[in-house]
Amino acid sequence: MNYWQSLVFGVAAVMVTAAADVTKLTLKVEGMTPTGCSSPPAIRGTTMNFPGVRDAHVSLELGEMTLEYEADQLDLEKLISRVERACQVRITRPPAR
Repeated sequence: MNYWQSLVFGVAAVMVTAAADVTKLTLKVEGMTPTGCSSPPAIRGTTMNFPGVRDAHVSLELGEMTLEYEADQLDLEKLISRVERACQVRITRPPAR
């Protein structure tokens, strides 16, 4: 592949990535601690290992986690279950509007 072909391929790849449907969701997290397996860094680390998760912000002060993810690639129920087990916390969704 020459320089121009790789440049065009790179631009096409960026365009395809940007077209993904990204969802943002805030979840309540009960039982977090400042350190250890229930800490925000541990919860974020567990969350970021899932395919489809783009970013996760975890706040001990607010008791919540905000996820940015590709809805077609992430099994949200599986993520919640695994984070609850691994990090010993309880995660709840906000009420439906």
